[in-house]
This record gives sequence, structure tokens and C-alpha cells, in this order.
Amino acid sequence: MTSTHSPNPGQTNGADGGEHAGDRQTFELYGRRITHTNNPDVQQLLAAAHTDRVRPLCMCRPDGVAMYVAKIGADKYVIKRMPDTGLEHTHRCGSYLPPEELSGLGQVLGSAITEEADSGLTAIKLGFRMSKTERAAPAAVGSEGVADSVAADPNRLTLRAVLHYLWQEADLATWSPGMAGKRNWRIVSWYLRRAARGKFTKGKPLATKLYVPEPFNREKKTEIAARRLSAWAPMQQHGASQQFMMLIGELKAIDPARFGHKLVIRHLPDAPLMVDDTLLSRLNKRFGDELELWKSNEEGHLMVIATFSVGRAGLATAEEISLVMTDRNWLPYESLADKLLLDTALDARRRFTKSLRYNLPPDKPMASLVFTDTETPTAAFMLHSDEDRDTAAQIATDTGTEVWTWVRGEDMPPLPRPAPASRSGQVSA
Repeated sequence: MTSTHSPNPGQTNGADGGEHAGDRQTFELYGRRITHTNNPDVQQLLAAAHTDRVRPLCMCRPDGVAMYVAKIGADKYVIKRMPDTGLEHTHRCGSYLPPEELSGLGQVLGSAITEEADSGLTAIKLGFRMSKTERAAPAAVGSEGVADSVAADPNRLTLRAVLHYLWQEADLATWSPGMAGKRNWRIVSWYLRRAARGKFTKGKPLATKLYVPEPFNREKKTEIAARRLSAWAPMQQHGASQQFMMLIGELKAIDPARFGHKLVIRHLPDAPLMVDDTLLSRLNKRFGDELELWKSNEEGHLMVIATFSVGRAGLATAEEISLVMTDRNWLPYESLADKLLLDTALDARRRFTKSLRYNLPPDKPMASLVFTDTETPTAAFMLHSDEDRDTAAQIATDTGTEVWTWVRGEDMPPLPRPAPASRSGQVSA
């Protein structure tokens, strides 16, 4: 991994901690009420709770909801949501998670993703190779060998599903109006790295297998390059034992190279990912929609997640690739209609969570957004036909949410009405 210098946590919502400006959660620990977890005195309190295995309480409910203290780096402590407790929080709390059945998470949670409540650790199963010795996952029908097919085994995560999972764990799929204009790559990359901590695959820390470029600084390019070479050094070998790494970054360009092509990653100008013509052809076919959305949105960010190997000379070569389109706020979307709904909610200054597809195929209904500023959480569905309304209604009934539907081809109905602004018990005075 790269350097993990902490950005100002007030610039966005902290993973599981609700730490965005003006909208802090209130916790109770050792009989004290806490809102600013970065305060030095509070950090000492959290360190004691971490040692004593004492659980803070999120006070979004009168009796509190148990959280846990995690250690980040050498001396940083954060309060995090306990596994499987997202629904125990009020839906206006920063630790609330919509029912997993409203997104692709419901298909993989408990099978490809297993959370341990006592330790806070998570085991994930991958559906793609992380070394040359591993057997490649079987390609789905019509994928023509692209291992990151969306028609994937629910017991194993595709590359896209790993990105969606880390995006959600970093709370980058959650939005409130106070976040407008405050997300940038420094913030996004730091929270992605933090989200990877505590995750394991085949008994090994996911964080050691993940490279997220740090923000590029021309004046510090030499030391940045040195850190990258150090992170990649363990993979610089050939033969059957060669290990792969995962990279998450923003695509800047796809340029021709002397042999094949190269993916130029923003903030990684001196280390492109080499791509042979066969993989590029598959990429263009499988992710044609994402590439078209990228061309039409100059403010958006096309995210790349790839596995790659490193040759003895230090050159990175992509093994498998997946793409996810995000808007100017780094919120993922799948189509122009999906973006129109997203833009409408943003312009109306609404609070919501963006549902992510994980392994679900594109024809599987799921909520696009879940509004969290309504009296009851409201799942917003974009439907292909009137017949799909019953499916959406049944999903909403099963999950205890209200439902808002928009049938494509019809005018968009008004968004669900927000509740009064009072948030008793959530935000400190």
C-alpha cells in the first residue's frame, strides 16, 4: 500500500463514523458523550476502550447501539459500526445501512463476505486470480473470457464487487448536502485504504494486496515513486509463483504503446498499466457503456479496479480489469437515467445512499437510491415496465421501506417528500 497520511476527516463522512462537517454522530463511552473523535483527549479515551474492549454506544437510539473501536495506523483510533448492525441505527444516522436486499450486497453477504461481530474482521472470497498458480474463475456465458463478468458466482466477489464493497465500506456511496464540493482524490483514496483494513482473503490482509495511488505532487514525485516501487517490489518475480496485486484508481486515458496499449491512471503518471490487444478488445466490449458514459461526462471519474503483475524491470501489466463510472462527487451510476435521478436528488439537496450492484446482472431489479431524509427509508426504483412495479413493491415490503418508482419512458415523478429537519438524538447541539 501507499502512504496513508490522514486527510481532514471533516471533509467527508468517515467510514462507519459519520464524521462529515456539521453532521457528527454522538457516542457515549465511559459515561461521557463524544462527538469529536479526533480530539486528543478523546483519542486517549478511545485507546483505553480499545485495550479494555469496551464498546461505545451510538446515541441515535435512546438506549444506544453498540459500536467498536478500531486502531488505524500507529496511534489513530476510530469508532466503527459493528457488523450486521446497519439496520439497528436510525435511518438518519451516519452508521445506518439500507437493507442489503435493496442492492447487490444481499446476494453476497454471508457467502462471499463473512463478517465477525466480535473482532470486527471480515473475510472475503474472490472470484478472480491473485497469482499465476490460481485456477482462473470460469467465465460466464457471453463474457468471452472476461473474468469480471457480472453473471458471477454469488459465493465469490468479482472485481467490480470488490470495488463496490470498498466504496460502500468507505461510505463513498452515502451522501448528504454538506459533502458538496468536499470530495477529492486525497479524501477518496485515504478512505478506500482505510476501508480495506480489517478485510482478509485466504487468511491474508486485503490491504497488503491493494495499491491505491496517493495524490500526485510534482515536487515530491521522487519519494512518491520510491514508495510505489517499495509496495510493488514483492511482486517483481517471474514463474508460476508470481503474485498479483489489485489497483484502484481513476482512468485518465487509454493510449497506444509500442506493443499493445497502456491505461494511464490519474495520480500515477509514471507507471501505466500495460494492456495487450486481446484484453483491450474485451474491455471495450464488456464495458462499452461505462466508456460511453465517461466520454459524455467531463466532470465525472471513471474508476478502474484491476489485478496486475510486475515484471523484473518494474513494468505493470494488467491481468483483469473492471470499470465503474462515478459522477463529480464520486457517486457511482450505471446509465444516463440513473445519473438523471442522482442529479435530481443532488440538486434538491437530499440525503441518500446510492445502491451498488456488486455481482447482480444488469437485468436484476434493485433500488437506485435509498432516501434517508424521509420519515421512513424510501427505496427509489427505476423500472423498465409497469410489470416491474410489483417486484419493486415486494422488495420494499420485505425490507420495511417505502417505495418510489419511475418507469423509463415516462416523466420522472416528484421525489419523495423529505421529513422535517429535526434529528433528535443524532446530531449534537
